[in-house]
Amino acid sequence: MKRIIIVCIILFNTILYSQDSFKKNYNFGISKEMLEDVNIRDAKATLELWTKVFTQSFEEVESIKITIYKNVNELINSANNNEVDLVYTSSLIYAMEMDKLNLEPKITSSVNNNKYFDILLCSSSDSKVSNFNELRNKSILIQGGKFKLINELWLDLLCLQIGEKDKNKFFKKIEFTEKPMQAVLPVFFKKTDCCIVNSASLESIAELNPQISKSLKVLFKREKLTSDIVCLRPSLTKKEKDLMMDRAINYKSLHKSEQLFKIFKTNGASVFEASDLDGVKSLWEDYKKLKSRLN
Repeated sequence: MKRIIIVCIILFNTILYSQDSFKKNYNFGISKEMLEDVNIRDAKATLELWTKVFTQSFEEVESIKITIYKNVNELINSANNNEVDLVYTSSLIYAMEMDKLNLEPKITSSVNNNKYFDILLCSSSDSKVSNFNELRNKSILIQGGKFKLINELWLDLLCLQIGEKDKNKFFKKIEFTEKPMQAVLPVFFKKTDCCIVNSASLESIAELNPQISKSLKVLFKREKLTSDIVCLRPSLTKKEKDLMMDRAINYKSLHKSEQLFKIFKTNGASVFEASDLDGVKSLWEDYKKLKSRLN
């Protein structure tokens, strides 16, 4: 839930600071993947409560509609029919579908106050594994939540790189966890052979318990990936785009925002650059090429 607060603030403070430059109704869309680790009903209820609070204060704005897209096709159709003004989605989804999406990426979110993160495949520090093939018939835990899509794609790629089309036939057991600690601890206690987590999550775990990270060995790594992006409808006015960008980048100084940030511990955001997608685009292209070659 904390990850969508920046998006809320963009919308709400856009209304707050410049009502006369904006329209009466706004549509805010979120990819379902962004809410994988939270209760969707609770998340939507919270968002609707905040939109109600803000719209009641400003007569010119009648509504902010929230849509949670169940799949990528819903997002594509909504964007291409100009039915949504602002979309919060993963960088990977955008990279996978960018040729079909009528959206402009404008903001990149941070993970642990860093724009980029790595995906790590870890084992216990005394593991003798030197190549991926040696993980055959082993058990693996994978950090899920909003990172499920990118983590699973990378694992599929690792399997394809050794000629294995089906990861479920390669590994003895594959499980996804809601929290990164649930993936790491069984490896630490040697109840599971290996795990996949991102570097930001492992850093947070290390801060709580340095012994855990010291007892893990990184076997494989995929570097310089980005997590989430905020996209705007291209036909929004320049004033709308500029103000939304300003509110996103300078969100910490916004009026009445301090309480929200304390509750949701928002990491931050930066202006989107085309290079922000290089890591996820490369991952997706590598996967597609190998998948096509092996089919």
